Amino acid sequence: MKLSVVIPVYNGADFITKSYNSIVDQQVEDFEIIYVENNSADNSLDNIKALEQKDDRVKLLVQPKQGAAPARNMGIAASRGDYVYVFDVDDEIYPNALNTMIKVLDDYPEMDAVFGKLVKSSKSIPETEKPSDETLNVIIKEKPYWGLEWFNDLRIVVGPPGFLYRKRIFDAIGMYDERLKNNEDTAFDIKLGMTSNVAFLDMYVYLYFKHETSTIQMAKQQMNRVFMQWPRLVKSHLEFYRENPVPLRFKEILFKQLYNAMGKILFLTEGRKARKAKKQELMADIDHMNLPFLIKLFLNLLVLSRNQYLYKFYAYYIVPYYIKNHLKSL
Repeated sequence: MKLSVVIPVYNGADFITKSYNSIVDQQVEDFEIIYVENNSADNSLDNIKALEQKDDRVKLLVQPKQGAAPARNMGIAASRGDYVYVFDVDDEIYPNALNTMIKVLDDYPEMDAVFGKLVKSSKSIPETEKPSDETLNVIIKEKPYWGLEWFNDLRIVVGPPGFLYRKRIFDAIGMYDERLKNNEDTAFDIKLGMTSNVAFLDMYVYLYFKHETSTIQMAKQQMNRVFMQWPRLVKSHLEFYRENPVPLRFKEILFKQLYNAMGKILFLTEGRKARKAKKQELMADIDHMNLPFLIKLFLNLLVLSRNQYLYKFYAYYIVPYYIKNHLKSL
């Protein structure tokens, strides 16, 4: 089989038919669609069963373990295609995107994955003006170029529906980290970019549908972004640093983000007693790693005083000074 499309579903009943049509309209010759139902409280399960009865290319799996990572992993493990496309049920794919990405991987057998661009919109593809800057060029960069680019600037990470993977890459580097409740896709793609051959297709592949009931939007409403990113930093990127030889640039990005995140988390935590406990939690998360003297000093000061000017001095001067002058010794 050429292509497996994996679609996790959590309360996505309103998008089931649209997601099915979005894949079928791509006119890929040999494919399957694997829906992974993930404890929905709406009619998602019934809607998927209806599609399964209608089209034998549709498969239904049920993942009782909550989360995007377990749902995606179940679908990937069950997939039969040479290529795997991980789609979000509420998004849309631009015409001919999948066949174009398939051709890239067919033409470049040394590439492990290909990714394109996305458009963010609160409207559908027909109602959204697509930018006119796509060239359809295929750009090849040596690893770890894309891993470092994505790690340094999350704004350019396109999300799973922007990628087409060879299934073999999941055997080589593992699947989505089920310890992460969010940001698991970013963690996977940065690891992919650090370790694997990835091609960039200058084409708009999918439309990311922005709506307030999406899982990521609800998570953002409930907590500051730094609290969402911290588990990814320590469970994915810090572990990767400890287990693999990495370039200096990776160290610079990692420790800048770690130290900035620790300072911001302490600054956002109200109450000296709570900040003291939070610092102990953060130190446990990094396995009580030895901190540079100035970093340790200012973190202790932030525990004592939730002072905005102290935090800004730490973030704008102390962290950059350490990253620039002392990181090479690690």
